[in-house]
Amino acid sequence: MYIIDQHAAHERILYDKFAKQTERIPVQPLLMHLFLDVNNSELTLIEENQQILYDLGFNVELAGQNQIRLKEVPADIKPQESEDIFREILISLSQLHTPTPQEIRHSCLAMTACKAAIKAGDVLNITQMKIILNELAQTTLPYTCPHGRPTIIKFSTYDLEKMFKRVQ
Repeated sequence: MYIIDQHAAHERILYDKFAKQTERIPVQPLLMHLFLDVNNSELTLIEENQQILYDLGFNVELAGQNQIRLKEVPADIKPQESEDIFREILISLSQLHTPTPQEIRHSCLAMTACKAAIKAGDVLNITQMKIILNELAQTTLPYTCPHGRPTIIKFSTYDLEKMFKRVQ
């Protein structure tokens, strides 16, 4: 018997899809640009990582003192979640110790994939489940999400018998 964490599985699928992008990931322009107030340290992070944020789908520009304008976001995230995701990426960037570009990219892609993935408890139909399983099988590391959590747990007949105290 296999138990699949649909969120972790979808997160792995999206992460691999984003990571394969050698250029900028697909974006969606915001009809109504999002203006965000930022503090000095966030502004410094944005300025230092402007190209990485752009490559990840966040088109950001200075809009005033301690204010930025978010003009585009990754196509796979909901526009209403874009501020939260962007702020979480800034938090991740601030917590990385002199990060390499690869660490920044991995952290940002993992965060974006996590936020864009279906949520645990979302109801999927059989067709959607099959799509998730087929796409998961095509990923580079199908057994873990980008954060290292398992996507699939296997229970053998022996494991089940042991749980039901049928094995000595």
